[in-house]
Amino acid sequence: MRTKPGLGVILAAALASPPAAWAQAALTTDLWRVAAGTLVVPPALASDGSAALWTPALALPGSGLAARVGVETIHTDADAGVSGAVATIAFRPSGTITVNFVYGRMSIGDLIRTETSPEAIGSIPAFAQVVSLGIARSVAGGLLTVGAAARTLTGQLDTQSRTRLAADVGAQCTTRHVRFGVATRFFDPTSDPRESGAVYSVAGEVRTSTVTVWGAPAVAQLRYGLGLAAGEGPAHLLSAGVSLGGAFDFDAGAARESVAGAAVWRSRFGAALTAGRYHVYVGRDGGVNGFGPTYRFGVAAVVK
Repeated sequence: MRTKPGLGVILAAALASPPAAWAQAALTTDLWRVAAGTLVVPPALASDGSAALWTPALALPGSGLAARVGVETIHTDADAGVSGAVATIAFRPSGTITVNFVYGRMSIGDLIRTETSPEAIGSIPAFAQVVSLGIARSVAGGLLTVGAAARTLTGQLDTQSRTRLAADVGAQCTTRHVRFGVATRFFDPTSDPRESGAVYSVAGEVRTSTVTVWGAPAVAQLRYGLGLAAGEGPAHLLSAGVSLGGAFDFDAGAARESVAGAAVWRSRFGAALTAGRYHVYVGRDGGVNGFGPTYRFGVAAVVK
C-alpha cells in the first residue's frame, strides 16, 4: 500500500509500538494530538468553542437558561493530509450546572491501496472520533469550576479498529489575577495508563490589571501548561496574550515536546474576535521536522 509521509509521524505509536494493546489504543487517540497542537492556551485552561473536548471543567458564566454552540475545523498541509471537525453544545437549563456535548472526528485523506502496479485499487480508512457527554458546575461564587465527562472513542487504520470508553475530570480556579486548571484527556480507568494514551494536564495563568490601550481597556496574560503521558517525556507550553476591550484577543507561544529522546520546539499563534454573541477564532501550529503548519478555524455563538 502507499501512504503519505505524514502518516508515519502521526501514527508512529500505533504502527511501531510492540504491544498490541498500545497500538489499538493509539488508533483512538493519536490523531487528536494534531488538533491539540493548535491550542495556544493550555488545554486545562481552554475556554473557546471546543473547550469541552480538552477539559470537562467548562461551565457557562452567570446563571439561568443559556446555551453555546461551537463548530471548528482543523487542517494540515497536503503532505500530512489530516483534517477534522469538532462540534460542541453547552447547555445550562438553570442554576449553575452546564451540560456539555462534543462530537469530533479527525481523519487522514487520500490514502490509497496498490498491489503490483501504481494504480489504486481502493482507499485506506484512517480516522479517530470522539463522542462526549459531560457536566460542569461553578461553585464558591464562580471561583471554582469542576466537571466530569464520559467519552466514547473510536479509531480505525485500514483493517484495524477499536472502540473504547474514557472518563475525564477537570477543575479550574479563577481569581482576579490568577487562574489555575487541571484536566485529564481520554483517561480509561480500566486500562494501564501506558495502554490508554491518556494525557494529564496542569496549567496556570497570571493576568495583569486592566489598563487603557488605544482608548480601550486591555489585559495581558502569561500562561504555562504541562502535559504528561505515560511512557513519554513531559510536554511544555508557554504562551502570552493580550485582550483589547473584550473584543479582540491575540496569543503567541512555544511548545516543547520530547520525541525519541530529542527536544522538539513548535510555535503557536492564536487570534479571536468577539462581536455580540459571536466568537470567531483561529489557531496555528508551526509544524515540526519539515511538515507544514496546522490551522484551526472556529466560531461559537451564545444564546440566552
